[in-house]
Amino acid sequence: MVTYTHFGKQPDVLKHLALCEVLQIEKPQIYVETNSACAIYAMTHTLEQEYGIYHFLNKANEDVTLKNSLYYQLENESMANGNYLGSPALAMKVLNNDVREFLFFDLEKGTLDNIELFAKRQAVTPPIRTFNCDSIDGVLKLLPSLPKSTFLHIDPYEIDKPNNNGHTYLDVLIGATKLGMRCLLWYGFMTINDKQVLNKSVSEKLGKAGIKDYMCSELIMNAIKKDTVICNPGILGSGILATNLSQKSNSMIQDYSKKLVEIYRDARYKGLDGSLYYDTISKKQNIRIKRHPKL
Repeated sequence: MVTYTHFGKQPDVLKHLALCEVLQIEKPQIYVETNSACAIYAMTHTLEQEYGIYHFLNKANEDVTLKNSLYYQLENESMANGNYLGSPALAMKVLNNDVREFLFFDLEKGTLDNIELFAKRQAVTPPIRTFNCDSIDGVLKLLPSLPKSTFLHIDPYEIDKPNNNGHTYLDVLIGATKLGMRCLLWYGFMTINDKQVLNKSVSEKLGKAGIKDYMCSELIMNAIKKDTVICNPGILGSGILATNLSQKSNSMIQDYSKKLVEIYRDARYKGLDGSLYYDTISKKQNIRIKRHPKL
């Protein structure tokens, strides 16, 4: 039984908008996803989805750049039929046959069945491999056998929580990055305190590993508090950490993040301020966070 309910919420918009454009730019030969979930979902029109994908599709009509994005085009078509495309489906549609292999990891067997069924119905030509196991150890074990042309979409929620063997998703990113692979890691947080702990952890661990080329882009609700959670539209803040990407991809992620700030300027969620602000951290900033409320 599939238990995921995160689909179509606001953090998905940032994550999937960036993913589609990066894949089109980078054109990897192997696609690996650590926390795949389903390829396709039936929409349920919750308040969280209203604040997420429905708000995006409505407001993107007023912005030429967003309306021309792959994410908008793919989701607009799918949503017309009452379905939301998850990252596995988006990756398969964007990369199409211009990839050698897709590798999907998830702890829930039902999600992997969903992916395989979607691929079959879409007549996806490249081989698809699914792994029903802990993706931290599974991917770390697989990395040495993968080519440098591999792209990793690392999509957990907690990126610094050790598994039973003491490894984290940051370890996965670091291992793949040091092998020259391109990585896009998404993470979430619910308070400013959580955000600061994650920012510090990312900067320190990447610095210790000698990784200097990275970009981190975050979108946070202005309603977020220092140490309390007053609402839950999905996640109050989320970030994208990218390594080994081209400058074009890095710039695109930052530009699209700021576009989302603009279209959420007057958004509301359950009567609360639903507007967003953009933050970024990088090696050069030495963990100094730049806050851009309501750009």
